Amino acid sequence: MYAINRHGRRIACSDKCLLVYKGKNYPCVLENISVSGALLFCSDSFPKYMNPGETCGMLLCSDPTLCPSEYKSIVARYDVSKIALRFIEVQF
Repeated sequence: MYAINRHGRRIACSDKCLLVYKGKNYPCVLENISVSGALLFCSDSFPKYMNPGETCGMLLCSDPTLCPSEYKSIVARYDVSKIALRFIEVQF
């Protein structure tokens, strides 16, 4: 399927987070995270037409007013309900 090129150890978790895509926030669950990226599970709210290489963001909370920073990312892999992100910068 996709070549997986990981940097750093992945840490499993199941915390709520938000996927930021084209100005909208989508509730997701953070499945795992590392220093270079994250895997998100997004149910029905998931944007159906994301492509690898597109830019997006991730907030590590379920309320955008409470999040101090956004992890700017690139879509590494896309599946029906899961999205793998590669971090490119953190905006405070």
